Amino acid sequence: MSTENGAKEEPQLIQGQLFSDAQEIGESRAYRGTVASKVAGITYRQLDYWARKHIVEPSLHSSHGSGSRRLYSFKDILVLAVSKRLLDAGVNLQNVTIAIGYLNQHSVEEFSTITIMSDGENVYQCTTDEEVLALMRGGKAVFGLSVGTLHHEIEEKLSHEHYIDLNEQVISEKTGRVIDELTAMRLRKKIELQEQERAVA
Repeated sequence: MSTENGAKEEPQLIQGQLFSDAQEIGESRAYRGTVASKVAGITYRQLDYWARKHIVEPSLHSSHGSGSRRLYSFKDILVLAVSKRLLDAGVNLQNVTIAIGYLNQHSVEEFSTITIMSDGENVYQCTTDEEVLALMRGGKAVFGLSVGTLHHEIEEKLSHEHYIDLNEQVISEKTGRVIDELTAMRLRKKIELQEQERAVA
């Protein structure tokens, strides 16, 4: 690829430690949009719509025009599945978005303690049995979704699906596609030299 002044531009890479987003959320596996929609139980069209409307976006790689591919993390897919279950239960999209906001404040490890409750008009985040019981006794809760239970269900489904190992593969940030090993080795070498130069500086 060339820039406007004719200089050759190296593709930007995503790989293991170079992929800061993956580090932050503890993810090493990336899933294509087709896998994400299948496992979450939504159509690919709905997945695309949610991504474009910034309702649930892929955290590992967003689409940047024709030819690029979205890459979803385990957490992304779990959030998609939660959203689908809430919509199926009659929760409106505005409250589903609020529930998504709750989930985005937590790590995947913390999901096992979360139950999303709804009374048809509002959604509530509960992290203890006492909070769940308080809502039920108050007559507010008519629906509850255990995120922890869904976590195990999604984990089982993904164990049978294809994924990209971010610790082993090098992915072009421009297209979201795995690039050949020769190019990968050359670019790794370039990155190593850049890191050495920064260390000296």
